[in-house]
Amino acid sequence: MKNQTGKIKFTYPEVIRGYSCHNHSVWSDGSGSLEDICRKGKDMGLKVLGISDHWVKPPFPGTDADTWSMDLSRTADYVKILQGLQDELNDENFQLLIGLEVDVFPENIDDVIAELQEFELDYLIGSVHYSGTFAVDNCIEPWKNLSAKEMDDICNIYFDKLEVAASRREFAFIGHLDLPKKFGMIDNKKYFKRAEKVLDILKESGGAIELNTAGFYKECAEQYPALEILQQAYMRQIPVIVNADAHCPEHLMRGFDEAYRILQQAGYR
Repeated sequence: MKNQTGKIKFTYPEVIRGYSCHNHSVWSDGSGSLEDICRKGKDMGLKVLGISDHWVKPPFPGTDADTWSMDLSRTADYVKILQGLQDELNDENFQLLIGLEVDVFPENIDDVIAELQEFELDYLIGSVHYSGTFAVDNCIEPWKNLSAKEMDDICNIYFDKLEVAASRREFAFIGHLDLPKKFGMIDNKKYFKRAEKVLDILKESGGAIELNTAGFYKECAEQYPALEILQQAYMRQIPVIVNADAHCPEHLMRGFDEAYRILQQAGYR
C-alpha cells in the first residue's frame, strides 16, 4: 500500500478537475463490471479514475455487511484484475488507481490496516456506515422507527467513529462526511460542531475530504458535506476532491459541474 494520499493529487486551495476516485463495481454494491467502469471512465475523458469497492470487516455480529461489501477473501483477485486493466488502459492521458472504501470500526482498525498493507493498493477511503449495528445509509425505514434521542445517539456514534477515521494517516480522504443526513430525517446543522471536530483532526493528521455528489440525488438533495462544512474545511486549509460515489459506469462524473460551483462558494479554486 502506498503512502497516505497515494497517487491522488491534492493541491489546496485548487480543486483538481478530471479525477473521480470514489466508485463501486459489482464486486461490492455497484452494477457495472470492473472492465466496463474503467473503459467508460477513459472514454469520458477522465484523467484519473479510482475504483474503491466497499471493504467491510465488522468486529461484531449483527450487521448486514455481507450483503453489500466485497468478499474479503477475494481482495487479491480484485487487485489482480485491476492491475491487468492498468497495464492495458493507462497512458499519458489516463491513469487507473486501485482503491478500497474501508469501513472504520475503532475496535479493529489497527488489524484492518495491517491486513490491507499486504495488497498493492494505490489509496484507501476512510468511511463510516454503521453506528453499532445500525446501518446509517441503507434505507429510510429503520430511521422512521427511531425516537429523537435514538437518532441523536446514532449521529453522535457516527461522528465518534469518523474522528477515529480522520486520525488515520493511511486514508487518502474521508468519505461522505455528513452521511446521516441522507434521508432527511435529522437536523444536520445540529452536528456541524461535530463535523468541525473531524476537520480539526484532519488538519492535524494532514488528511483530506471529498465533495460527494451522490447526495444531490438522495432525500437530502445536497452534496456531502454541506456548504457550511466545506467553508470550514477551506478555512482550515483542508484539501478536497470531487467524487460521484458512482454505482454504475454512467455516473462517474454525475453532478461535477455543480460540485465545482459549490466549492467556489466555499472558497476553493
